[in-house]
Amino acid sequence: MAVHTINLPDMLYGREMRTVIWDDVAGTVTGTHSDIPDMQRDLALPTPVDCSSEGRVLYLHNPAHDPADFLWLLGFAFSGILYEPLRSTLPPVFDGVDLSPMEPAPRARRDAEGNITDRYEDGSFLGYDMPYS
Repeated sequence: MAVHTINLPDMLYGREMRTVIWDDVAGTVTGTHSDIPDMQRDLALPTPVDCSSEGRVLYLHNPAHDPADFLWLLGFAFSGILYEPLRSTLPPVFDGVDLSPMEPAPRARRDAEGNITDRYEDGSFLGYDMPYS
């Protein structure tokens, strides 16, 4: 593995393509994308990095070096990168890599078959982090 240059739409700049340069050996990230400071902060945190929210339980155990964990950081910056056609533009280090697993938040409601619904137990809409797969 080595240094990977990723072109990622930047929402702060009208979806203009900006760069994310990830060195998976050194565990660093640089580039022109507006989310670089957030990514750098996440990589500097002690692991596991808690990326949980109201809708999910997610811990990144090695985001500085593991493509499955770093993929989450890219998705936080621009979720469309996780899906085609943009997914195929990622460097080969991400080929065949699935996101590190997350779990639904404990508050998430399930149907009779145990599948997550789009509502919390109190009936309020789950929002951004659903549906789960």
